[in-house]
Amino acid sequence: MSSDRIQVGQTDISIPSENGLDYRPGGRIELYVPPTSKFVDLSQSKLKMNVSLAIPTVSTSKGAQRVQLDSQTGLHSLIRSIRIFSGRKTILLEEIEGYDILTALRFDYETNDNLKATRGLTEGATTYDQSTRGTEGTSKTIQNNVTSNPYFMKVVGNPTLSTSFATTDEDYDFKVAKGELHLNTGLFRSQAVFPALLTDGIFIEILLQDAKKVFRSLDGTNRNRRLKLCPEFHSTNGSDGDRATSGSLQSGSATSTIYLSRANNQTNVENCGFVVGEDVTLCTPDYDGTSGSLNASSAKIKSIEIDRAITDSSDKIKVTLHANVSNTMGFDITSAGDALVISNNAEAATTGYDCTYTVSDVELIVKQIQVPDGYEQSMMTMMKEGGTMNYDYRTFTNYRYSQLQGDNVANVRLPLIESRATSILCVPTDAKSYNNREMLSCSATYLINSESDDVRNFSTRSGITGISDGLQEYQFIYDGKINPSRKVDVSKISAKNSISQQWCIEAEKALAMADIEPLSFLQFQENFFVGRALAIGRNAVYDARGKDFNLQVEYTSSSQQTKDKLWNNFVSHIRRLVIKNGSIQVQV
Repeated sequence: MSSDRIQVGQTDISIPSENGLDYRPGGRIELYVPPTSKFVDLSQSKLKMNVSLAIPTVSTSKGAQRVQLDSQTGLHSLIRSIRIFSGRKTILLEEIEGYDILTALRFDYETNDNLKATRGLTEGATTYDQSTRGTEGTSKTIQNNVTSNPYFMKVVGNPTLSTSFATTDEDYDFKVAKGELHLNTGLFRSQAVFPALLTDGIFIEILLQDAKKVFRSLDGTNRNRRLKLCPEFHSTNGSDGDRATSGSLQSGSATSTIYLSRANNQTNVENCGFVVGEDVTLCTPDYDGTSGSLNASSAKIKSIEIDRAITDSSDKIKVTLHANVSNTMGFDITSAGDALVISNNAEAATTGYDCTYTVSDVELIVKQIQVPDGYEQSMMTMMKEGGTMNYDYRTFTNYRYSQLQGDNVANVRLPLIESRATSILCVPTDAKSYNNREMLSCSATYLINSESDDVRNFSTRSGITGISDGLQEYQFIYDGKINPSRKVDVSKISAKNSISQQWCIEAEKALAMADIEPLSFLQFQENFFVGRALAIGRNAVYDARGKDFNLQVEYTSSSQQTKDKLWNNFVSHIRRLVIKNGSIQVQV
């Protein structure tokens, strides 16, 4: 067996991609590990790449904005699917469709502070930075890091920013993000040494995700994400003494100068989430789309600086606009906290806001293993004499099912063919196709929760995370039996005010049997899933062949559902690669 090999040495070799130097959204990356590598440890191999982000050119209809990739999965969010073959596309060993969805599920539940820090260092995820923390009771977020973000430069000190963001003559625009990814596939997570010399090498094909699905805006400037984390409007002159008089913004009046309160740690230019060229406006701290007030007037930022000349109060950030912003909210803004300064950039860009990315310098760093002297010759002799090598690895097959918003009771059929299945992870993602503008603003995405101090949190990860969306209960039916014997109630999760105990038990077992260590359930609202362990135990498996698998989900009424859903049903199972007489066979 391959797991019996003794590693006596190892060497890193670099394998560049074969089919180009730069890759755009929707592109295909091809890598080939030749048989001359002989024995490789794929679990220690890494995919290296450089990623550059770009936003539309600033114009009268489009403004500048800081954007990044998914804060939890980082560069993994660029990968839509992965296929791994023996030789040059000879035998398909593994295929994971919805790689970004599966990775998001793993990273959301198999996570702790150490793993988050590691992913932030090597995989393009962002980490929590207390210098941009909220001071108004908002929940903690890692999607507001502007001081150590891998996608754009850090502003040093308190300079006067006067050049539009994303240009080449300013020192706080986008930078190249460099990453080393441990691929979340069965072969690349297997601890057993892979015999590349017996499979004529391995061929990896990676399909990149569309641009509109991968970009995220900062939480600290987005009115649809933790509203009270946005900067507070202080006054028009920065003075504490006459803020209610000459520094106020009276109803119907206008200003081209905005001073930010020091709340939410807006104490220097380095911590400010806004950029020059960004379209901004005002709203009340209780604005939720139905109550509160949203200003109808907006303008683009001309400069951002710290004002140290204020005589009767501490230094404050001064935002100068290209044009006046009128107060159309119907009341006088006379004290800090009456209004918030928010980004209106993506929502103001009615003609679309098409960001893009470029992947370059792709290479696979393969850990090549040196086996003991004589081992290779002995193994090849045994194979020529009719010997058989079995290589087991755990992987996933994605069975997709589309459900319409009006389906109050849905029967999700799963035509499983796996002979050694271990668990099922069913992720109901939002099936609506959002454009880049809607993804950045989160103005129409799924509502995750309405925490009092956050006001509301709309999903910024539509399409890659699961949504409960009014689901009341579910139950699996397979092999003529109901599993579990009673329906699993998830109504508390759908009500967005609590968590369901039985769901936790089922989810934890399913994750564990899928080789996903359930370290945290903090993301249960943001990334909901339905799980079922098909076997319990270290080496336990379940033969799903010939079984009629169904997942029955029930909703109370169509009015509680808000989105059409695409169920991504990942079946965790163990495959066996059988090598005999020069032939290769994959047993599913």
